[in-house]
Amino acid sequence: MIWLRKLFFRNRAEQELEKELQFHLDQTVADLVARGHDPREAQRLARIAMGGQEQVKEACRDARGTRWLEDLIQDAAYALRTLRKRPEFAMVALLSIAVTVGVTSVVFAAVKAVVLDPLPYTRPQELVQIATDHRNATRSSGDWVFWNDALAITQRARTLRSVGVFGNAVFDLSGDPLTPPQALYGVRISATLFPTLGVSPMLGRNILPEEDQPGHANVIILSHGLWRRRFHSDPEIVGRTVTVNARSCLVIGIMPPGFDFPLRRTAARTPAPYVEFWAPLQVNPASAPSGALGMVARLRPGISIDQAQAEIDSISAALALETPATNRDRTHRLDSLRERTTGTAGRSLWFLMAAAVMFLLIGCVNVANLLLARGFARQREVAVRMAIGAGRARIIRQLLTESLVLAALGGIGGFAIAASTWRLLPAVVPASIPRLASAHADAPVLLFALAAAVITGLLFGIVPAFRSVGSAVGAGPFGTRSAVSGRHDHFRSALVVAEIAITIVLAIVGGQFGGRFLELWRTDPGFNIEHTFAAVVLPAHERYGTPHLRAGVYSRLLDAVRRIPGVVNAGTVDALPFSGENHGGFISAHATAPFEPANQLLAEIDVVGGDYLQALGVRLSAGRWFRQDEVDARSDTAVVDEEVARRLWPEASAVGRPLCVYCTPERPNNWKRVIGVVSSMRHSSLEGTVHHNVYLSGGALEEAAFLVVRTNGRQETMDEEIRSAVASVDPNQPVLLSTSMRSLVQDSLAGRRFILTILALTGCLALLMSAAGVYGVSAYLTSRRTQEIGIRMALGATPANVHALIFRQGTVAVLVGFLLGFVGGALLLRILRGMMEGFESGSLGVASCVAAVVMVSAMAACWIPARRAMNIEPVSALRME
Repeated sequence: MIWLRKLFFRNRAEQELEKELQFHLDQTVADLVARGHDPREAQRLARIAMGGQEQVKEACRDARGTRWLEDLIQDAAYALRTLRKRPEFAMVALLSIAVTVGVTSVVFAAVKAVVLDPLPYTRPQELVQIATDHRNATRSSGDWVFWNDALAITQRARTLRSVGVFGNAVFDLSGDPLTPPQALYGVRISATLFPTLGVSPMLGRNILPEEDQPGHANVIILSHGLWRRRFHSDPEIVGRTVTVNARSCLVIGIMPPGFDFPLRRTAARTPAPYVEFWAPLQVNPASAPSGALGMVARLRPGISIDQAQAEIDSISAALALETPATNRDRTHRLDSLRERTTGTAGRSLWFLMAAAVMFLLIGCVNVANLLLARGFARQREVAVRMAIGAGRARIIRQLLTESLVLAALGGIGGFAIAASTWRLLPAVVPASIPRLASAHADAPVLLFALAAAVITGLLFGIVPAFRSVGSAVGAGPFGTRSAVSGRHDHFRSALVVAEIAITIVLAIVGGQFGGRFLELWRTDPGFNIEHTFAAVVLPAHERYGTPHLRAGVYSRLLDAVRRIPGVVNAGTVDALPFSGENHGGFISAHATAPFEPANQLLAEIDVVGGDYLQALGVRLSAGRWFRQDEVDARSDTAVVDEEVARRLWPEASAVGRPLCVYCTPERPNNWKRVIGVVSSMRHSSLEGTVHHNVYLSGGALEEAAFLVVRTNGRQETMDEEIRSAVASVDPNQPVLLSTSMRSLVQDSLAGRRFILTILALTGCLALLMSAAGVYGVSAYLTSRRTQEIGIRMALGATPANVHALIFRQGTVAVLVGFLLGFVGGALLLRILRGMMEGFESGSLGVASCVAAVVMVSAMAACWIPARRAMNIEPVSALRME
């Protein structure tokens, strides 16, 4: 604290000097006024007379500032020379700092891109997403509304400044004879969407209101990626026409690089990681679309989300009274667009950031131990410097400067690691975490890396600096202490305890997260994912505008796919499991009041054709499969899964029973006949309970969007063969996506897999660093006790006694750290269990196994120095100084 006192007294001296100068100035002014001078003139003359003293004062201040800067540069240069003289220490310390800061910076870059960076829209805090819920069902995770509801909200809401509506779309982009047709995933939008978001094309213009009307000529806005890839960045494409869905379409704009809307993808996995076009919605009021649409609104200035939600609730209640057939059980909710975009990914990344900070603390402990060991070796140097007149504050400043120089160099190395990592990661990050692929190591990440390095430099440098000066006081300039003080031992033991405890907490939490991931990975989706392929084929409405034409082309597609060698079964479905498409609805078996909420059951209702169920490999429990002639739109046959049969007919067979599908008071007779019961399957997630599933056959080919194929084992060329089969039916019909069912199921866990991969890498590095830290402390303390060991062995101690002594010295701290870490990890799991996915289960099996690995590695790190101590020769030990 000497340097603090010096700083305090120096400031007091400056204050006294200023008071004295002011006193003399006042006296001079008074004398001049007494002689008859004007007060203003007296002030001017006095300042001229006192100018010399003021210049002296300024010169002193400038000299002090220059001297401080020179001292800082001198200390930094000396620190670099010191590190160069001890390259082994410098390399180990720099590597520890660079790795810990690098890992933390990698995670920070992800958090910044997904959570911290504002959405790429004008005043994004005003944007909200509107979604639909049902009163007698759990809260939906979807972001959709019906067109009539969106229209009513747009017309009646006064808290909303503007509203935009959008829906998924697939366009077939034709090319020249040398370029095959390409299926593009995009979005149909209302003319008000981009103005609501506050965005405009980079080239061209937005969609005009009249262009959003039915019957208007087709227009399209291209993404920057599609413009660069397909049109070679030709600016003249704006204003020209392209062939889309066999019709001419005018290109009116190109969006800026990196623009992507919607950021949160709800459709099936697509070939491109971004939306490739935006086209007008062009809804005909006479035939409003029955599908789900997204809805984004901008709040009026000064309006909160709660105020807007209250108004939306009143509109929902009015719609329930006006149109009970459709809105009886519907409600609508508002969430900020950022919250809906980020979803659970934000919480997962913050959790990963917390783990990275804990890993950074482990690096701090390791470097602090290195500096403590180096400080003891420099006791003689410090003692000599103090003997020739250097003060404690000066030496502490020098040692802290060395730590900060070391930290700054390590921070630069950490940023280099982060920059290199984010050059590779965008290629493998999952699309389920929005904006993660755009993360990179930019200037804010560099500042974060340097700030983290400087803070850690102070953390791991301040205690070794004070202890080095304190130790040098008891050591003369010609020698050092020969034994370690008990306080020094306790401090090192505390560092080991902290290091082990933090590592155990990481192991327990990471092990629990990994255990839950393994449980999901092993979860049976209810169908056979092996040798099963799916293709998204959406015939353009312009070429297949009637149900008859659409059914005809899908019938020919099925026949062409069945002719592929090795195909066992083939079928169609309108909503494929794990594709992001869901067609939920209420079903009932109650004969008199099927539309009452108490008698209804929410289920996934899919329209299937061909051998779809057989192709997925589901098991037939009772009844029979669909026949080929039952795909006619007039067919009333249905197949239910075992969950539906158990809930609706718990004591009787479901086969032959009537089932009401989408029943309302206005449509009370929408009854189907159950012809079979199949095993239950999961449709959208491997988590939670198994959903109820109902399969209809009527109109299957008209509603088809997915081809599903099961093979006898051939899969290397199946993608090409499916595309060739489709091209043989219609050369102008592209395939949007062709992939295996295994890939789709695994993609549902892609976000968790990415988080777990980073967490596992961090945990492994933490394990290595903690083991290295424990080994370093044990080896150092053992070397300090060499003379003591020699004396003990000379007096009769056996090698086994020495081994037990040294091993016990390290394991006590390890056991204490293990206990504290285990308790802390268990408490942290209880907190996380209700906050984020992945910690729902209370089992600590995997977490305990991982913690045991940390414990064994720490024990091994203590055992090796103890083993070496057994081989110390007593005579050699006694000769050491």
